[in-house]
Amino acid sequence: MTSKRYGLLFMLLSALVQAEDFREIVFSVYGQYPVKGVEYNPVSEAALAQGAEPSPPIEIRTHALSRIGPYSFTGGNHIVFRDKGTDEVVASVSVPERSDQWLLIFVRNPHYKDDPDKNLRYLVYPFDDSRQNLPRNGLVFLNVSGKELDGLLENKRVSFGAGQSNRFRVQESLPVNLWTRDFSGERLLPALIKTYRFQPDHRYLMIFFPPVLRGSVDLDVRFLAEAVE
Repeated sequence: MTSKRYGLLFMLLSALVQAEDFREIVFSVYGQYPVKGVEYNPVSEAALAQGAEPSPPIEIRTHALSRIGPYSFTGGNHIVFRDKGTDEVVASVSVPERSDQWLLIFVRNPHYKDDPDKNLRYLVYPFDDSRQNLPRNGLVFLNVSGKELDGLLENKRVSFGAGQSNRFRVQESLPVNLWTRDFSGERLLPALIKTYRFQPDHRYLMIFFPPVLRGSVDLDVRFLAEAVE
């Protein structure tokens, strides 16, 4: 009898743990280049097995000037994206649990053309797009360029490695002077020299993508602004 009770208790606890693994993620999308003909299932198979309402696949698209969304996903931490025509998996992302509001940034996988059997078409970077991480009058730099960047924000010395920077408070204008080493590692070359202007009651994300031209160090920079009420 005791064994049966423990067995029943174990099954109940297991069911509760599995249920807690499911979450609703709200996300928007952005791409260095346009993403078209890509879709995802908004409800995971595991969530469906536990009684979640089914929903047809949703197609995503990216835009050069702004976030596109919102989209939602019910399931665990892993979202898979497929080609709408062939059903081929073209991208996947694991979304951390610290937030349920994300910006998924699609970048072409440089290894896909050389070995498409072992590489997905896109790499996806999850950026925490919650107001806690990027609030009103806040500015964050996101470096997915593959380069180490050093320089000045106005008179403040900065260094940007891979990923998200610390948060800065915006001002009316901000001169940005960033440098990176050439491919030999011997010389510093200008990667971004520009003055940006800001509006009050907005939040800003500046993304550093890899250079468009092969062999160049000039960053492909995207400046996303969003008004906050």
